Amino acid sequence: MQSNRIQSFWQKAIGDIGEFSLEERIFNTICIFAFFALMVEAPYNYLMELKELSWLCCAGMVFIVGLYYLSKIKRKSNLAITLFCIISNITFTYCYFYNSGILGPNVLLFALSFFLIITIIPKAQYKFWVPVNIFIVLAVLVLEYHQPQLAPDLYYSPFARVIDFAVTYIVSTVLIFLSISYMRKNYDYERLSVEQRNREIEAQKDEILLQKGALEYLNREKDRLLSIVAHDVRMPLSSIQGYLEILNSIGLDEAEKQLIEGQLLQITRDTSEMLMNLLSWSKTQLQGGNVQLKALDVNEALQGWLKIENTIANKKGIRLRMLTAGQLYLMADHDMLHLVVRNLVSNAIKFTPEGGEVIVSTRYRGTSGMIIISDNGIGITPEKQEHLFELNASATYGTNNEKGIGLGLLLCKEFTEKQQGNIWFESETQKGSVFYVSLKLEGV
Repeated sequence: MQSNRIQSFWQKAIGDIGEFSLEERIFNTICIFAFFALMVEAPYNYLMELKELSWLCCAGMVFIVGLYYLSKIKRKSNLAITLFCIISNITFTYCYFYNSGILGPNVLLFALSFFLIITIIPKAQYKFWVPVNIFIVLAVLVLEYHQPQLAPDLYYSPFARVIDFAVTYIVSTVLIFLSISYMRKNYDYERLSVEQRNREIEAQKDEILLQKGALEYLNREKDRLLSIVAHDVRMPLSSIQGYLEILNSIGLDEAEKQLIEGQLLQITRDTSEMLMNLLSWSKTQLQGGNVQLKALDVNEALQGWLKIENTIANKKGIRLRMLTAGQLYLMADHDMLHLVVRNLVSNAIKFTPEGGEVIVSTRYRGTSGMIIISDNGIGITPEKQEHLFELNASATYGTNNEKGIGLGLLLCKEFTEKQQGNIWFESETQKGSVFYVSLKLEGV
């Protein structure tokens, strides 16, 4: 916890990564380190009887604070860096001649200045400041060589010289170490950030490719579906028109009329079911489906929902029964569950031959309740079972040539899952199928 607080404080002191460039953060870091280095040098020079240097260090501390304020607070980093480069060269030139010239640690300070300058300036300015630093060092060395009196030896003993070199070396190496450590830390951070972004990009790329493949598949299936729908809507309408023209223009006996009326009813029913499923599926694809889960009395709802299906079953010679496990309240969306049950019961009737039986039952199962639709019809082949709840976009035919396009079961799966439920089935060819719809009980 304490480490995090220190790190957070330090991050605020040098500038946020998202707002300040690396050069700006390094410059702010150098300002802080330089301030404390001068704070150590000031009393040391005073004790070494280099009072002018001591006061110069104090002035440097004020100057460094001003540069930090200019860079961190006023956000004028370029100006602050330029002033730092100019003043540091002037200051070290003065120190060179004041503090014993070549006999003092001043060349080491010029090297430190050179390192700090190339660390914080933009690369485009290297061609200016690097020659300037080399020129100044060579110039002071040449000047001292010809005018040695300009840099008198101020050390009162060899021991003082050793101490001065040692302190200067320690301060220089600490500043260099801290600067390089900070740069390496930022380099590692940037490298890890880039690697993380690359991994995220690769993951997004893979996800996009998967989504692309899925969308291409769905688009192909959609085109096939619309093609089948267009054909299957046009054909029933043509058939209805033909039958009506026959009824209107040709005298038919009662048996023929009943046959044609039955065929018209079946065509109309199949077309209506297909269009209802298509509209429901389109709505969920475009709007996502608005689910309103409420406590639903399943047994009461089934009695109302199965009235029409019971009429259809009777006309086909199929017995439709309802078996309940007492009162059952499920958390469900009334309209969605109605569509699920209607499609499953309609399919059971469609694929059950005359004389067969369809049973709709309810059952408790732990914290869930189940609606079970079973039949003793023709069953589902193993080849079709694997892709039963997918958008197959292929026409299917019942035992009396009732036609569908394979969209109903896809809707059943989507609508059941939207109600936080599950749907599955068991089937055996020529023995029948059982579909299970499981939803949460009320209050669970």
